[in-house]
Amino acid sequence: MILLADHLDVHGAPIDYARRRALFAARSRFIDVQTWLDLQRRLRSNPSLDAVHAQRWLFHTLTGSPAHLAHPDIAPATPVQRRQYQRFRWRILPPEAELLHRTAQNLLEERTIDEPVQWAPRLPARALHDLVLPGSDTDSISVAQLHQAVPGGDFSSAQLAHTLNTTTAHVTYLLSKHPVDWSPPRLRRTQHTAPASGSGASGTNTTAYRCKPSPIERMPAPPPSASHC
Repeated sequence: MILLADHLDVHGAPIDYARRRALFAARSRFIDVQTWLDLQRRLRSNPSLDAVHAQRWLFHTLTGSPAHLAHPDIAPATPVQRRQYQRFRWRILPPEAELLHRTAQNLLEERTIDEPVQWAPRLPARALHDLVLPGSDTDSISVAQLHQAVPGGDFSSAQLAHTLNTTTAHVTYLLSKHPVDWSPPRLRRTQHTAPASGSGASGTNTTAYRCKPSPIERMPAPPPSASHC
């Protein structure tokens, strides 16, 4: 933690989370509900009946605050709801992840905020050389290995962790950063979403998506110990 604090003192951060919390903390709606439900129906055999987890994800990502601090209308209020939200985070499908990231970016751009949606500092390797850190090395499993190990259809994080010879915490972290298309083959016609014109709730411009068969772009994964999200 001292190394991380020193690094931030010297290099700073590209995200002003205090400003984001002032803008978004009291908000209960971030994404158009119908747009999210329409995408769910195209992707899942058992689609969600509401968009509350998507609203939580956007609050969590934009503010860097845990979801239980969100507006009461969307905050998970019970241990069961918190576990359901954590499960949602690592079971997001690639088109869902793209829609969520695009919505978050639009919300920032509407307020003329020129910041990445998410960011985490990367400490130089020499600073970590002599440290013995707990847990798995987040870079020990590549995105390709992760995607190859995920079975089609439903699966558990424990099952995938066993296949990859790692911990469930490592697996859920990787899946939340690199979404995998685990849907049944008959629903895999939408592996990528492209924005189409439309207007939506929360003032965002990205509310309608058309699908085309191309792989989703992968985002680099920051170390979980340094991530704000």
